[in-house]
Amino acid sequence: MELVRRLCGPGAQRMVAMILTGSLMATVGRTQESDFVGQPGQVGAFERFDPVLDDGVMDGVIPKGQDWYLFGKPERAGVYGWIDGGFMGNFANPASKFNGPYNAVDRANEPMLNQIYLVGEQTLPGDGEAGLGYRADLIYGEDFLLAQSTGWEVSPSRANDWNSGEYYGLAMPQLFAEAGGKDLNVKLGHFYSVVGYEGLPAVGNFFYTKAYSYQFAGPFTHWGGLANWRATDNLEVNAGLVNGWNALSSGYARANFLGRARLKNDDNSLASSFAIISGDECDDFSPVFEPAPILASANRTRYSLIFEVRPTDNVEYVFHQWLGTQSKGLADGSTALWTGIDQYLYWSASDTWKWGARFEWFDDVDGTRVGLNRPSNPNHVPLPGNYFSLTVGPNWVPNANVLVRPCFRWDFFSGRSGVLPFNDGVSTNQTMLGFDAIQKF
Repeated sequence: MELVRRLCGPGAQRMVAMILTGSLMATVGRTQESDFVGQPGQVGAFERFDPVLDDGVMDGVIPKGQDWYLFGKPERAGVYGWIDGGFMGNFANPASKFNGPYNAVDRANEPMLNQIYLVGEQTLPGDGEAGLGYRADLIYGEDFLLAQSTGWEVSPSRANDWNSGEYYGLAMPQLFAEAGGKDLNVKLGHFYSVVGYEGLPAVGNFFYTKAYSYQFAGPFTHWGGLANWRATDNLEVNAGLVNGWNALSSGYARANFLGRARLKNDDNSLASSFAIISGDECDDFSPVFEPAPILASANRTRYSLIFEVRPTDNVEYVFHQWLGTQSKGLADGSTALWTGIDQYLYWSASDTWKWGARFEWFDDVDGTRVGLNRPSNPNHVPLPGNYFSLTVGPNWVPNANVLVRPCFRWDFFSGRSGVLPFNDGVSTNQTMLGFDAIQKF
């Protein structure tokens, strides 16, 4: 705990300096092309066998190689990263400049610097030998909100927080050590969740905007331990214990089970995974009910079921069904529920152009999830009902260091009478058109 206290606040800048000077790692590191075991937050391990599409489970279509490297050509260890920024035009032009109750890519009609992302790592050996690895991630930008954890960037008293601003800040979403080889390894520390389909790193998602299921349905990061086992060439299993959702220390979280199993066929044209986290967490998400529930530890469970199908070499379809529950999450002591379905369709038109479409349904049954965002956003809980969105657009890869992602998105709400979640509380729908660009270094 002394380490935590020292690194919070001014210590955040100290950690930045450590990584930039290379005292944590040396030159750029990357997973070996033969690796199978997917490491949470390290995009692309499972999908590297696919020569055409690299968009499965936190892996965007940006090429695995690069034309140039800021810190030298990669070996096993090093430093690398990217810069991501964009613009989302909202046709309703809300006065608050918030894109409804979003908490990611949430600002309307103004430029956004979403991520300056830096990774320092040493990966495990990819040749079957055992070894040691480590990784530290830093993010600065508007996406920092999704990377923070209680007891690390955010102190329970809010007296020693890393950040004082609402829109831009610094966070460390990963800081872990690992041991083992590609068939069996163990990770200890701070890492991204394995539950869900989309992720925080910009290079790990096809679309600029995030799905509701990522923004509001589950955890972003964990502190704890996770074992990764490549049982066969076709089966991968992850299991471990973590300290709940997005927290190093919490007065309500207890040890949670975190697990995932992924199965694919020999040519990677068909794959499926099931992931779950379950354990005690705080029974209230925010003070949305009067009287508010008495804060206590109660079971919170979230699962994700994913199917991936590739009927041809350049087409992929992804089906993601998920559900979350919080015991004693409502004022009467009953269970709060949220559930939904995401569907993705990708088409690789050429080496430089990929097209994608996402249609999602999010049912915030009790109004306890959608709207957990920045304090000044007027579109906040409770907003119970069904949220739908359709997102379409291409990925353009002009070279191996650059990815441009234009997209069109339409959101529609159907729920309780009088609930108007868009355009500062006056509309049940919104239409947006925008883009972002990622520069890898």
